[in-house]
Amino acid sequence: MAVIKTLLDTIDSTMAEIGSGAYDTVAASVLPVVQVSSILVIILTGINLLIQAIPMSLQNGVSLVVRLGAVVAFISSFSNFNSVYGVLTQAPSEIGAIVLNEITAGEITDLYGGLDDLYGRSLDVGDAIAQNGSWVAGAISGVVMFLISALMAVVSVIMIGSAKLMIGVLIILGPVAIACTLFKQSAPIFEAYVKLALGFAFVPLLAAAMAGFTIVASFEIVPDNLENVSSIGDLTNFIVIMLLGTGLMAMIPSTASSLAQTGIGLAAAAAATFSAASRGARLATGTAKTAGRFAGGAISAGTGKSTAANAPISTKAGAATVNTVAFLASRLKK
Repeated sequence: MAVIKTLLDTIDSTMAEIGSGAYDTVAASVLPVVQVSSILVIILTGINLLIQAIPMSLQNGVSLVVRLGAVVAFISSFSNFNSVYGVLTQAPSEIGAIVLNEITAGEITDLYGGLDDLYGRSLDVGDAIAQNGSWVAGAISGVVMFLISALMAVVSVIMIGSAKLMIGVLIILGPVAIACTLFKQSAPIFEAYVKLALGFAFVPLLAAAMAGFTIVASFEIVPDNLENVSSIGDLTNFIVIMLLGTGLMAMIPSTASSLAQTGIGLAAAAAATFSAASRGARLATGTAKTAGRFAGGAISAGTGKSTAANAPISTKAGAATVNTVAFLASRLKK
């Protein structure tokens, strides 16, 4: 069940297909503005040289000419732009693959495949708990395990998929950002663009490190034979590792933002997902406890034991149900 790999591979292929075409389309609309702006800059610079309103050195003049040439070259050709942008965004992913390979001692070389393997292991654990546990506690425990698995998968896809999507979107906005370097007033937009691209590029690198740790730890903890696993208590360590790995993945946006010195806006999405899944897990756990107390009260009443006055309402409900059934059965006999 390669859910994570399928989703992320789809995002990668989609971004690869629309990158060049979309960039050329935007560049075609921006190029006339760049050409007019370049002529304006040259005219203003020439006037300044004549009247010397602002002293201008030879170094400044050469820098201006080089900047104008670079802007036109990058906007006119996607290959020129991608020769720089591609290295900027792909290098962290390649380094992340090396980190993942080192952490897992060569067992995992593909981040997407490694995450899918971890996801599959957690689903196997949920199946084992549901099949081997009791009809109530086993089923509820299996649901909780499935929620934890889904939480890990969703957070991973949000972190990596959103970063890859934004890297693709930034390719489309590349001509606009490059054009902003023509004037001093708009140059900060280009600087923010570069920092944003770096921030999203760091996400796959950090995801590889976080996932590598989680995958290696899960290999050590999950037993090869799951036939004797009947409750969450039997695999508490594995659940701790899964939740820890999910928390580490949720930390990636803030860490990437710190490295790039800019906000990439994924932390809120991760926090919302984590909060929603946590509420679901708490609800499932509460339901399991209530069902267990109900069953305990029913068993006690069935064996003739009395229910304590301070017993939980669910326990009293179980006992009352059995007593009511017994009373109705006795009336039917008469």
